[in-house]
Amino acid sequence: MGFVDLYDGFIFDYGKVLVTEPAEAERAKMAGIVGISLDAYDELYWRDRLDYDKGLQSAMEYWQEIAKAAGKVLTLDQVERLSELDAASWMHFDEVMWEFVAELKAAAKKVAILSNMPRDLGETLRARTTRFAGFDHVTLSYEVKSVKPEAAIYEDCLRGIGTELKRTVFFDDKIANVKGAEMLGLAAVEFLDRDAVLRRVRG
Repeated sequence: MGFVDLYDGFIFDYGKVLVTEPAEAERAKMAGIVGISLDAYDELYWRDRLDYDKGLQSAMEYWQEIAKAAGKVLTLDQVERLSELDAASWMHFDEVMWEFVAELKAAAKKVAILSNMPRDLGETLRARTTRFAGFDHVTLSYEVKSVKPEAAIYEDCLRGIGTELKRTVFFDDKIANVKGAEMLGLAAVEFLDRDAVLRRVRG
């Protein structure tokens, strides 16, 4: 019996699993708008990201906090541009992974997305793409006001996908999120190397 045969439900993180991470040139462009170095931008971008992902901060509040930490102030136009560029930077779809999701669907498996994601990105994805349409369920942090590795967000996704806990597996690039899933009894795979993960699951 292969790996895929062990599970009825497959839950995927979005960033760095179904899409590649933002390119250095994209991040440098956003850093330039803020007026800071790329290293400073990378640090500040993630420092307080969870409140934004949880829907507790607007885009304006999130980007102004980054600017404030760097001793800067942004205009409305700059914030709008940063939000647009940020969303675009998380839309480089890894077609190999989307093909794998299609394979799972063809094999009558249930598939879901479970992502820490701000409203601006989620709404952009829904408005400009049909990428969520192939999934049986999508849980996004800003919609449930919870982020991984909090239990509530996993529980929402499990209710939505509707498969047995012991027959469901989760893929995420962050070890804290993998451990959060395992704490609830989910099987979980740390997703650091796409090709290595696919070799493992395809047997």
